[in-house]
Amino acid sequence: MIADLKDSIISAVKKAGYDAPAGFELEAPPNDEMGDFSTNVAMTVAGKNGGDPKGIADKIIKNIDFLDLEKAEIAGPGFINIKLNDGFFHQVLISILKVGSDFGKSNEGRGKKVLVEYISANPTGPLHIGNARGGPIGEALSNVLSWLGYEVEREFYINDSGSQIDKFGRTLAYYFIVKKDPDFHFPEDGYPGEFLKKISEEIQREHKTEIEALKDNELTEFFIRYGLDLTIRRIKNDVETLGAHFDRYIYESDFLSSGASQKVVEKLQENGKTSEKEGAIWFSSPENSDLSDRECVLVRSDAEKTPTYFSTDIAYHKDKFDRGNQLLIDIWGPNHHGHIARLKAALQALGYNPEKLEILLYQNVKLKSDGKAKQMGKRLGNFVNIADLVGKMKVPADVFKYMVISQNMSSIIEFDLDLALLQSEKNPVYYLQYAYARICSVLRKVQTETLDEVEKIARGEVSVKEEELKVLTDKKELKLIKTLLQLPLVLQKTTGDFQIQTLPHFTTGVAKSFHDFYSSCQILSEEKKLTQARLLLLLATRNVLKICLTLMGISAPEKM
Repeated sequence: MIADLKDSIISAVKKAGYDAPAGFELEAPPNDEMGDFSTNVAMTVAGKNGGDPKGIADKIIKNIDFLDLEKAEIAGPGFINIKLNDGFFHQVLISILKVGSDFGKSNEGRGKKVLVEYISANPTGPLHIGNARGGPIGEALSNVLSWLGYEVEREFYINDSGSQIDKFGRTLAYYFIVKKDPDFHFPEDGYPGEFLKKISEEIQREHKTEIEALKDNELTEFFIRYGLDLTIRRIKNDVETLGAHFDRYIYESDFLSSGASQKVVEKLQENGKTSEKEGAIWFSSPENSDLSDRECVLVRSDAEKTPTYFSTDIAYHKDKFDRGNQLLIDIWGPNHHGHIARLKAALQALGYNPEKLEILLYQNVKLKSDGKAKQMGKRLGNFVNIADLVGKMKVPADVFKYMVISQNMSSIIEFDLDLALLQSEKNPVYYLQYAYARICSVLRKVQTETLDEVEKIARGEVSVKEEELKVLTDKKELKLIKTLLQLPLVLQKTTGDFQIQTLPHFTTGVAKSFHDFYSSCQILSEEKKLTQARLLLLLATRNVLKICLTLMGISAPEKM
């Protein structure tokens, strides 16, 4: 139905004497008084062809030939606000019911391979709520892309090499050495907190004989080997607690051991994109003056000429492209901001299109309790593990997911523990799930014959005519249908700008429109036609809520 309206607008643009714009927005306006839809098509045409947007809008309006158009008006600098008649929304309800649980699906991404990398937390500790923020974002975005026909793969990149792993090993070894030498100092750049102490104690218990036979200079490597095994295993368990799914885990060490990192450096050397300085090999890209030399070392100056994290990450992204992916999406924490420009420049130097790499950065998470928020991190040693949040603190994983994806990625989250534990409509997840459960509750009260008849209509086994839906005239009924109709637009917008918070905000809007409808309109009554029509609206709402909750990775309970 929206596609028909959009086609009608494109046709009006052509009749007005302009070329159809490659892209323009068609969305719900900020408030209902402005109409049912608003479009910037006139401003888009003006931007391409010149001219006054309001004058262009007037010409377009005069050429709109859409059966259900009630009126179209110019607003602001050239927006066109469109009001449609009730019959349009009755037809919309029929179309939503026809596609059922596939509403909003499309083939726009058919044949396009997308690889989404997210979380990718360093294995120097558990998955805490800060670095876990990327999990719900990556899951929801991957789900939406899949829903729109993209071939999506999900990966977790494990940084199991480099200086942070050496610090990790020395921290673990400290807890063994200090037992023999109480004056032994904690590593200056070690990781504080109880977690690594417990890991070290576990390794000491399980490998007591082996450890005692080692020389001091062998301890760090020993603890790294067994410590990584334990922490990576626990991170994978934490990922399961979060309900995230990965097609594969990729290890940094594999790129080093296979020589892939070194081959990337050699290719950059062949392309004249490196320089040697201070005994190290640097990435050189004179056309990118904003790149920092300090961050562009490819091979260290040590005796082993060790490839850096940068060169290994280039090799990893090269591998992603070489596997046939047309779009790479990386979801990273804020500390990676400086890495973006140099990575894209290096990929371009290797012949890859940097525009096909989309890097989304999310900000930190603070835990708020009793009205106070505090910063967390492995360096601070005061992180809260996802397993503890869901387990000991009894915060439902659904709540964490919603509170993460409902916030703009560029904003710091204050995760309100008190709100997360509430089982009332103040809790935004409870509000959504309660809407779904309330619908299921109403349907359980419907007489079997009536429900069977309505469900046959919903499944398309029995046709419903627009005439039978004309009884839906209440503003709250039409508002609910209009809200449901927005789902395809919301999903398309999300795959265009990757702002995943649009989906939970839309879902909250569906729940609000439903609650308003439920409070104002008696669903079950003696009026058979009205009851049937409202039950059909109820089924459509249930389907849309279920789709949205599933895409967000949130459960849809039928009873609460």
